[in-house]
Amino acid sequence: MRSKVIVAAIFSVGFAGASQAADISEQGATDLRNVLTESLSRDLIRSDFVTVKPAGDQYEITYDLAKFFDKINSSVLSVTGFKPLSLFAQPVEKGRWHLKGDNSLDIAVHSPTSDIAYSIGSSSFDGIFDPAIEMMRSMGIKSSGVKFSSVGSGAKSGRKVDASIDSASFAHTVTDNSETGKVDLQMQGSLQRLSEQFTLPRGLLVSFSADSVISNVTATSLPAQELRALIRFFVQHVKTKQLSESGSEKFEQLVHRALPIFGSLTKTVTLSNAAVATDKGKVGVKRVDYSFKMDGLTKASNVNLELRAEHFTPDADLIPAAYAPFLPETLDVQLGVPNINFSGLIDTALDAVATRETPMSGEVVKRTMFPSGYGTLEFPKISATSGVYDIEASGTLKGSTKAHTDYSLQATILARDFDKTVSAIQEAAKAEPRLNRVSFSLLAAKGFAKTDPDGRLRWDVTMDESRTVTVNGQVMKKP
Repeated sequence: MRSKVIVAAIFSVGFAGASQAADISEQGATDLRNVLTESLSRDLIRSDFVTVKPAGDQYEITYDLAKFFDKINSSVLSVTGFKPLSLFAQPVEKGRWHLKGDNSLDIAVHSPTSDIAYSIGSSSFDGIFDPAIEMMRSMGIKSSGVKFSSVGSGAKSGRKVDASIDSASFAHTVTDNSETGKVDLQMQGSLQRLSEQFTLPRGLLVSFSADSVISNVTATSLPAQELRALIRFFVQHVKTKQLSESGSEKFEQLVHRALPIFGSLTKTVTLSNAAVATDKGKVGVKRVDYSFKMDGLTKASNVNLELRAEHFTPDADLIPAAYAPFLPETLDVQLGVPNINFSGLIDTALDAVATRETPMSGEVVKRTMFPSGYGTLEFPKISATSGVYDIEASGTLKGSTKAHTDYSLQATILARDFDKTVSAIQEAAKAEPRLNRVSFSLLAAKGFAKTDPDGRLRWDVTMDESRTVTVNGQVMKKP
């Protein structure tokens, strides 16, 4: 949520300049408050939404976020319901601060398109802040009783989302990178018993649930100071609708200093016992693993995705009995897009902000991302297995970025126990005659196959931009 991002930015920006005090005192509390608010606008400082007072061997910091949002609320966005949040800060070794707090949350957000309610029954926070890098060196958050709802209005009327999470935890650690001034970040998160319901127009109801969702994120070579400067700029201009010419120039400078933002970014997500249900029935999946990897935002970045799903369990009446044996037991998809010009895309976007131009068209985005005029989709592995088949495909699809797309394909298809697959389809065709066509097609395809040393059948397929298709060197279609 946008409000959570703003709250986190305000806190971390302010605390960056705070240093240890020899003794906890009223003067120390005043000095700490001045540090916490010095990066904010004058009207936010005058709102007195941050207060600090001594509390034994630590300081109690109170954020009255209702006062903060009173300053940034508008006809477009209104956030209400914030209670004051308390945080305790204790100076520790190396100029760092030990931060902890226990709070709850129950807020409402109103915009022209939706009304949102978000609540957390309880949430504990514990971490170490390091002013030297202006980041949390370590942080742990544990929450329970999380609820979220969104009701559409205006053009999105009739849409509704309800979600709940029994418990959630989040932790991260920051370590110094070998490159001076940069750090590596590791984050772990988990959700237990997630439940979501989506009500679409005309009353269509879709629900999603999972026993657990585990995620891990690793980012390397983060430029700590440059990213903090960007966050400061954001906080200071949070209410600005249009940047001035000098403001646009400053923003562009800050972005370029921070590029490529990170050296590498990796995210993995694992869902256990997930299920999707509609009024037609329910489909469950025992386990889903997803991963995302990419380089920094450079002129030639690589993006890779992987998805693996195991053991699908649809309701019995969702799939005709003849097709049930062909439901995959495992499904693997690996995709990659190399040489994406993210740096050029950012430059083009910044130019649009500076000149107040209209958003970039899709054609401009494609030409900027792939200046060579071609984009490439790699699929190192797409496979599916069940009791009656084991099939795998790999290859590369290359396409033009022009309006009338030309594309070419190179792929390899491998199949194990092919005769068993054909026999299963022929058996199923007794109840579903349309499957006879499939079995005939597979038998024809077998005639073009080669056999690998491991016994699998192989088809090497190519298609050029003139649509000429070859299979294992034999031309199947001429232009």
